Amino acid sequence: MSLRFDSSPPLRMDQGLRFDASGPVTPPIQPKPRNRTMTKFKLELQKRTVPEKVSLGANHITAMTGNAAYPAPTRVPTDAQVQTAQDDLAAADAAVDAAQTVLDQRRQERDAKELAWDTVITARANNCEAVTPSDLAALASTGFPLRSTGAPVGQLPAPGDLKATATDNEGEIELRCKTVAGASTYEWQQRLHDGNPPWAALKTGTTAKILVPGLTPGVVYAFRVRAIGSAGPGTWSDEATERAP
Repeated sequence: MSLRFDSSPPLRMDQGLRFDASGPVTPPIQPKPRNRTMTKFKLELQKRTVPEKVSLGANHITAMTGNAAYPAPTRVPTDAQVQTAQDDLAAADAAVDAAQTVLDQRRQERDAKELAWDTVITARANNCEAVTPSDLAALASTGFPLRSTGAPVGQLPAPGDLKATATDNEGEIELRCKTVAGASTYEWQQRLHDGNPPWAALKTGTTAKILVPGLTPGVVYAFRVRAIGSAGPGTWSDEATERAP
């Protein structure tokens, strides 16, 4: 008996069984592919806001009502579970909106109280200084801080780092700048950013921060400020712009 050898190349592992002298060799077990879900839907939940998710859920619940393609008994999660998740998220979102409304009201109340406080304290300080203008010991006894004897004399420099920031309230912008040594008050002005109109007086106060309400939403405004000291007004700051919310 003569032996005959097949010259054809052996099958690869990925082609099926391979034989050697001892018999067939079983190919290694391939891992099962991971389950992939939602290959057709484009949910993009990470990019959606909570109100958008609530709207999406409402649309789905409406679309599934009486949908014969998906019999209610076979749906996973159940309609009740989907409705519960929908109601819980909608209620939580409404609670956040209500809390934000209350917070905005409290901020407005605080800002009004702060303005009233500034006016009262400034008037009291002016009164104390008018009564004892040269008595530093008496002035120090009021609890108000005294200016350093080394305060700069002459025209004050322009306030630096003026920033205009839209708040959460419609038509309201916050202005703030760095304080200027030797300044007793700050004079603020505003104008529309487009067309280069003249500047209009906004407010004069004792702090380097103010709120500007009543602006037209969507309109871009420009603002500037200067410090006023014993020698009079200083130099105007660089302007800052912001769009009213």
